[in-house]
Amino acid sequence: MKLKITKKTFSFLKDFILKSCILLLVLSSNYKMLSQDKTYTIDDPEDLRNVIYQPGDLIILKNGTYSTDERMRFLGSGTAEKPVTFRAETPGGVVFTGGARLTIGGESENSVTTATGEYLVVDGFHWKGGYGASNFIEFRNGNNYAHHSTIQNCVIDGLQIEPSDLAEDIIDNSITKHRWIVLYGTYNSVLNCTFMNKKSAGALILAEYAYNAFPEVADGEPEINTSCNLVGHTISNNYFYNFEKMDATKSNAGDSETIRIGTSEYQNVNSGALVHNNYFVKADGENEIITNKSKNNTYTNNTFRQSRGSLVLRHGSNALVDGNYFLGENVDGTGGIRITDSNHTITNNYIQDCITVFDQAKWNNGITFIGGSDNAAVDCNSTNVSNGYQKSENIIVSNNSIVNTNAPLFYNTDKGSTDPTGTVSNNLIYFAENNPNITSVISGDTETSYANLGTALTYSGNVFTGTTLGKTNAGFSEETGITATPNGEIFTFTGTGSANKGANLGNNSPITDAMVGYGIGACFLDSAGASINNGNCTIAVTESLTVSSLSSLAASASSNDIFVTANVGWQAVVNDNWISIDINAGNGNATISLSVTKNEQTTSRTGSVTFTQTTGSDAIERTLNITQEGADLTDLYPLINNVAGGGPVSIHSFSKEQTEGGRTNFAVNTLDKDLNTQWTADDQDVLAGDYKSDGEFIIFDLSKEYQLDLIQIATDDKADPYGFQIWVSTTGTETTDFTKILPTSGDLQITTTTGTREGFDQYQITANARYVKLLSFGRFNVDGNSRKSQWSNITEIEFFGEAAALSTTNFDLENFTIYPVPSHTILKLKNYEDLKIKSIKIYNAVSASVIEVRDYKENIDISKLSKGIYFLKAELDNGKTIIKKIIKL
Repeated sequence: MKLKITKKTFSFLKDFILKSCILLLVLSSNYKMLSQDKTYTIDDPEDLRNVIYQPGDLIILKNGTYSTDERMRFLGSGTAEKPVTFRAETPGGVVFTGGARLTIGGESENSVTTATGEYLVVDGFHWKGGYGASNFIEFRNGNNYAHHSTIQNCVIDGLQIEPSDLAEDIIDNSITKHRWIVLYGTYNSVLNCTFMNKKSAGALILAEYAYNAFPEVADGEPEINTSCNLVGHTISNNYFYNFEKMDATKSNAGDSETIRIGTSEYQNVNSGALVHNNYFVKADGENEIITNKSKNNTYTNNTFRQSRGSLVLRHGSNALVDGNYFLGENVDGTGGIRITDSNHTITNNYIQDCITVFDQAKWNNGITFIGGSDNAAVDCNSTNVSNGYQKSENIIVSNNSIVNTNAPLFYNTDKGSTDPTGTVSNNLIYFAENNPNITSVISGDTETSYANLGTALTYSGNVFTGTTLGKTNAGFSEETGITATPNGEIFTFTGTGSANKGANLGNNSPITDAMVGYGIGACFLDSAGASINNGNCTIAVTESLTVSSLSSLAASASSNDIFVTANVGWQAVVNDNWISIDINAGNGNATISLSVTKNEQTTSRTGSVTFTQTTGSDAIERTLNITQEGADLTDLYPLINNVAGGGPVSIHSFSKEQTEGGRTNFAVNTLDKDLNTQWTADDQDVLAGDYKSDGEFIIFDLSKEYQLDLIQIATDDKADPYGFQIWVSTTGTETTDFTKILPTSGDLQITTTTGTREGFDQYQITANARYVKLLSFGRFNVDGNSRKSQWSNITEIEFFGEAAALSTTNFDLENFTIYPVPSHTILKLKNYEDLKIKSIKIYNAVSASVIEVRDYKENIDISKLSKGIYFLKAELDNGKTIIKKIIKL
């Protein structure tokens, strides 16, 4: 069939096709126009709000001085490849004198998003004077938050308080709270900006996390907890100068940190903020210069100069504080780091010339430990947070240098006396001769602060010189061979005792005033606020490589996640063979599974993994230190008296027990597995010319001979320790049958667990025994040379070991006895003449003969043997052989 087309139909089709082609051309042209990057040049700041900007758009505000006090609104949608940029015509060429506020964010209408608020950049503006606001620059437009957005190369200088507000403040004895920059959303940055001359209360930069924890939901819908989601803000290369000290007597004054990351209510948000390479000079607002109030934040390579306060870990766990300089320059009120909450790593920080005598002396010191008691390390899913002071648990304070700083390690019980736990290792404390800041290494807000707060931490490898320690602590050594050599304004340390001690700062030197405008702060002002025209306006992306910390690990084998946060390539090298990792290199962020083998030793061990930058130029190196606890001695040996009541151990005899007045402080209580009961006995008066009497005793019968490896003893909750002795016998219970094994030197073994009924003192020994005599002398001073009380109170004793494989008791077979065992110098032989002994040899534990006794009678001299276990082998004329185990003390 043929289709017939009339002229009219042909004309219609021709017209339709022509119009369609024109329409397609127009649409195509419009599409190209919409996809092009646009440049908008404006001369009125309020015109910024006229457009919803698209990827690649550039908005230029012409140079000039603008007195508007209206809020500018910068709303748009950028991408990583095509951000939207709002900048001054030239850096510093736009000056706002009226306090023009700024909103950075997205836009939505009727649940339809018209701007995402992503990848927006504000660049090159100068706010000078004018009145501030509660949130002067904020990264949100209502509930439309900014993400991956940046303010850079900008200056805010001297925002004032409106006169009417100031007048009301005077009446109310308060001060107006202005926050200059408030970070909402995620992954936003403040880079290379200068902030000067703040006179109002309120945090200068605040990371606000209410909406990160619980985002807005529709009416009637249940709340959603998103606290575990990473926020990821960056504050880097900024200059903070002259934040006026707030009058602490006025309300709002206490909320005046230079930087606050989070709030108490949302402290368990997974912040992951990086505060890096910033310069703080006279940042005095309050005694918390930086306040950490969220989780997983990193504070690295910052310099604090003449700033009256400290970097404060107030709430939130797992902070890293590494490579910072605190240079007090002997200004009163300057401090270093204050620690609350848990799982923090504080390493490689350099604290010098900080002094706090009159102003907030309890809070700003070298490193200040707080004894809070509230729940710590609150899980990100939890809603149970506290505004109080939390426990400081599993903290690492390692390789810090504290130089000419008064109160280097300070223990503050003002907020409680719960013992912090963790490790304090390889720190270097130095005072120059006659330095006016000289104080003891260890001090506190009371005379007993260290005893009440500092003894649960594990101390090792710390060194000091030029002062006294202040308290007894074996984890510190005085090293007079350390030499301090000036290196600019700081010191490097060499000489005996300095190796691997103190801060390892690599190429990181303190930031100085001369660097402001040239990589630090905005590029168009110097450190005093004067204009410069040769500054470095390049915004370099801060190279970052951080590694989360690990708390002390149990002795058992385990696997643990560690988190690498990086924008560079890196590699990881394990430095110890008991540690392994499943990923040893990467580019950017990574989660690594780190495994440790079981620690078979009773002492703790330390190891490390070194992370090294492999791309970029900064050569960052991070060391993850791992501490693994030693195996508990009670896991290594079998418990003999493993039944309540003692079985198979029993009380053979005792000298005294307290029963008068209906008391039941029996000797048998030491075997009942109940720390709330005790054996109590009062010793007689101190002997003439001595500091103790003859003691009161219990003799325990182990039921048969055992090789003892461990004895542990628990006492009551008196404040003073107890002095005692342990004697063992393999033959009988006469006084002459016993040999003293504890203490190994001196007269008294002094307990260490005081003020509690919760712990045992453990004593690792090597001795054979059928009978054990506990001889107790009462309570003493810690040095064991002055008796404080004649009363002994022992709550429990436990014996660990195995039945002796080779008996050393008097036995009928061959009627041959060796005694005493253990022995220091002489072994005595009994009935040896009847046995017709042919030869006697003594072997060590690996069967090598060490003594062949040629002229034996009653005694064998073993004084030249080293301490340890040996075997005596006697060969008889009748061909029999007798082997006896002996112990040399």
